[in-house]
Amino acid sequence: MTTKIRRAAGTQTFSDLLLSALRLRRRTSETDLAELRAGGTLQVSCFSTTLGTVKLMPVGKGRTIPRLNVGDLQLSTGQALWRNRRTAETVALRGPFDLTPSETRSGHWKIARYDLLTADGPHTISIPKVDVPLVTQVLAAIEN
Repeated sequence: MTTKIRRAAGTQTFSDLLLSALRLRRRTSETDLAELRAGGTLQVSCFSTTLGTVKLMPVGKGRTIPRLNVGDLQLSTGQALWRNRRTAETVALRGPFDLTPSETRSGHWKIARYDLLTADGPHTISIPKVDVPLVTQVLAAIEN
């Protein structure tokens, strides 16, 4: 992957939101796809309970649930990596891929939840809705 990694249109920091509100910089999924075709690497915010090391969190009365891992998908031509923001753990996603909308809602109107089937097994991911075309195109192009 290249050393220059740019955030995708749906993955925004406070600075990105401010620049967008002032109409100084507006990112779109079309510019993301063009940059990907030019050989760039894009970073998409991705939440998952199944990617990386699964840690269980106690919720009371002896019950546990999987802890939500906050990370990023780093997408380039022919490669997709997931990186945990807390631990810097990196997981290479291996194809073939099957990305289908999940029956469970994400809980936020800008985030979409998907079931991702990889060569390593099934995963559930939540990504920004704006970045869905980018993620689907990259995963469709990867052949392993």
